[in-house]
Amino acid sequence: MIYFISDPHWGENMEGFRRYEALRKEGDLLIVLGDLGLYFTDTEESRRFDEYFLSLPYPVALVDGNHENFDRLASFPEEEMWGGKVRRLSKNAVWLRRGQVFTIEGKRFFVMGGCKSSAKWEAMGLHYLGDEQSEDELALAYESLAACGNRVDYVLTHKYRLEDPAAPRVSFQGLLHFIENNVTYTHWYSGHWHAGFSLDEKHTVVYDTPVPLK
Repeated sequence: MIYFISDPHWGENMEGFRRYEALRKEGDLLIVLGDLGLYFTDTEESRRFDEYFLSLPYPVALVDGNHENFDRLASFPEEEMWGGKVRRLSKNAVWLRRGQVFTIEGKRFFVMGGCKSSAKWEAMGLHYLGDEQSEDELALAYESLAACGNRVDYVLTHKYRLEDPAAPRVSFQGLLHFIENNVTYTHWYSGHWHAGFSLDEKHTVVYDTPVPLK
């Protein structure tokens, strides 16, 4: 079984992990839909979280958010997994790189992490360059979807919000609108909003209560 949580924010909210650990079974996979915050702040709490996360004894995959230390994430070794490229964060944890389709448990997952940090976080000095999708990542996203005939089982992003239908194709908003209008998928999971709720029968926003794959 695959479960989703999001936004643990370098240990500020551990409920998602605690709840998952209370219900998980051997062979389950946890996917964190952004704002993990590995090595994000130089505090005792953050260092404890880093040690905790990197020593997890069960499989975890990260879809990055906007509150990540991207320079540090990029320093981990790259490898092939589930038909795409990942960064190996620890024995049991990987970062799913943007714009790719991964085949996990026989299902195809399109993954596109990241989103823009708010002005509040930029003012606090906690805005890391790299949180916006690059043109290369966006081009890869379209190529990956086309290679699947624009048909996947699931879409995973950190943020879901359709804001600008006139956004250029080579932009995150442009990609979101393209997926909604041109890609066949069963369900779309996202995080970011620090709340868990269903937008409709095809869109679920997750937070610190583990949500099983439909």
